[in-house]
Amino acid sequence: MTALAGTGTVAEASSSRGRILLRRIASEHLIWLIFLLLAVIGSFLPGFLTLANLLNLLWGASPLGFMVVGMFFVMIAARLDLSIEGTFAFAPAVGIVAMTEWPGVNPLVALLLTVMVGAVVGLVNGLIIVKLKVNAFLVTLATLLTLEGMVVFLIPEGVYHLPAEYTWLGGTRIFGQWPVAVPVLLLAFIVAHVVMKRTAFGRNLVGIGNNEEACRIAGVNVNRTLIIAFVLAGICAAIGGILQVGRLFSIDASMGNGVILYVFAGATLGGTALNGGRGSISGLLGAVLVIGTITNLMNLYGVETSVQQIVFGLVLLGAILLSSLQDRLRTTQA
Repeated sequence: MTALAGTGTVAEASSSRGRILLRRIASEHLIWLIFLLLAVIGSFLPGFLTLANLLNLLWGASPLGFMVVGMFFVMIAARLDLSIEGTFAFAPAVGIVAMTEWPGVNPLVALLLTVMVGAVVGLVNGLIIVKLKVNAFLVTLATLLTLEGMVVFLIPEGVYHLPAEYTWLGGTRIFGQWPVAVPVLLLAFIVAHVVMKRTAFGRNLVGIGNNEEACRIAGVNVNRTLIIAFVLAGICAAIGGILQVGRLFSIDASMGNGVILYVFAGATLGGTALNGGRGSISGLLGAVLVIGTITNLMNLYGVETSVQQIVFGLVLLGAILLSSLQDRLRTTQA
């Protein structure tokens, strides 16, 4: 009788550990399970698992990946930056106009100018939000509308046949078929991971998202940290724009229209809390791969553009529901 009771206790303990493990996977690594499921679905399609297609998948996801990382720095501090969409097109537009119309501005200088424009947009956003204490959503919405109008003013008919030096980062392939943008994207995720895990700035961002007032009391320079977060968001959006211009070898006024929804979906799918204080770079990478894989699968299946938009609307809804589910699972674990 004692032996049977002992066996039952062991079985219950094992079952309990299994449930805890499943909850942990669901709360922290569900995005990677979704990615594996999509990969299995794709494996039944001819050509999906070829190296060329997988590289194209990563190549296409690179601009979005940079923008998602930029949004992450802001969202984890319980803020939003809608102007990322505007900066995505505006920063390269300024660099390209300077390169084509201003004397003495070569493609390399234009690339640096593009990144600087992204940083300035982020700085302006951060200063207005922090110094004037205005809601980040409203400020960046106004910035987005302003930047979109300026892009139309700067390049109403688009610019084509750009110099190879400007499009090199987004359009060049090395070793025959490896897009330069792919290792650049992976490097960005590595750097972001180090920043969040190994620096005081990263820890302060998480702390601000959890309890901003406690951070102020503890001596954290909250205003400076938030301004830097918005500057990083602007820089990431500008680099994403450079990669997109390189992929297209051109730029027009409609570039990036509506992309903010995909950025928001990527950040949320990746586990970044809507109210800040929680998120991981590995989750962001998984989310970018999921969105890229969904796009790739729909293209291989020949899904119409209108239907693709419906699918991504459902993906955004799923991201919000997934975030809510993960929050409940973490509460249950606690």
